Parts: sequence; C-alpha cells; structure tokens
Amino acid sequence: MNSETIIINKQTWDEEAERFFGRNPLPEYGPLAPTEEDIKLFNHIQGKKVLDIGCGSGHSLLYMHNKGADELWGLDLSKTQIHTAEKVLSNCPSVQLFEAPMEANPGLPENYFDIAYSIYAIGWTTNLQQTIMNIHSYLISGGAFIFSWEHPLYNRVKQAGTELLFQHSYHEEGFYDH
Repeated sequence: MNSETIIINKQTWDEEAERFFGRNPLPEYGPLAPTEEDIKLFNHIQGKKVLDIGCGSGHSLLYMHNKGADELWGLDLSKTQIHTAEKVLSNCPSVQLFEAPMEANPGLPENYFDIAYSIYAIGWTTNLQQTIMNIHSYLISGGAFIFSWEHPLYNRVKQAGTELLFQHSYHEEGFYDH
C-alpha cells in the first residue's frame, strides 16, 4: 500500500468531492458506457447484501436501495464523500459506511456480501492485488464482483466536430492530473 499516494488521493477527494456529486452512479457505468438497464449485470438485487467500493456520494447505493437490496454497505477514502453519502442515504435503513482506503479492511465482514461493486472507483487503488484480495474475502462463495473503469483511450481522445483527435499516446502510462 502506497501510503503517500493514499494521503494525496484522500486530500484531493475531500477537496473535489462536490464536483463529483452524483456523477456517473448506477445505473451508469461511466461516461459513454452502457447503463445497467442495457446490460443487466446485477440481474436480481432484491434481498441482497451489497458492498460499494468507492461509494462516493452514495448515489449507487441509493440505486441499490431502490432496486430492493437488503443491506447497503459502502467504503470510501474521502471523509467528505462519506458525509455526503450519509445525507443521500438518510432515508435508507441498514446502511453501513466506512471511511477507509480500499486497500485495507476497516472492519468489513468476510464471506458476507452477495455482490461487491465499484463504479468508476477501482482505478484509484494504490495496490490492485490487495484490493482484489480484500473484495474476494468479503464475498460469499458464488458472490459477484462488478466494476467499471475508463478505457485508456478515454482521456487521450478529444472530439473536434466529426473528428477524433489523439492528444496523448495510448502507451503513455503512469500518474496524471485529473
């Protein structure tokens, strides 16, 4: 776990949370992506225990509540996002929210969740292997993990009229300012 990067990510998300209020929650999977209504990855949510990794403002959990999920659990690095999610989900029973990095288990139960998901958040992890191992430990046998993240071309292409212009190489990797 890269604690310096986690500190920077936390500070940035606390400062920028308002810009992302309700942006790309379920039923969307991110910009220019199909919706849950189109591809039905979650299928039946009724009565399920769900965990949102990188829950942000709580709008994806609200979607799960409206689809009949039995228990709503969320994890987010940002204190500001958790406070916002508490407000968004204030009328939902059985909500548990944790302010912590996804690379660490802040006390989430193991072998408990039917579904874990991360809508446009998993890419912020500083240790993908540890994060995936954590998520696997949270799920019941046969549980599902569903996630979305932007395609590497998304932040490299700009539309100008009817043309697509490449602003960066597809092979450029590493950190960048968002």
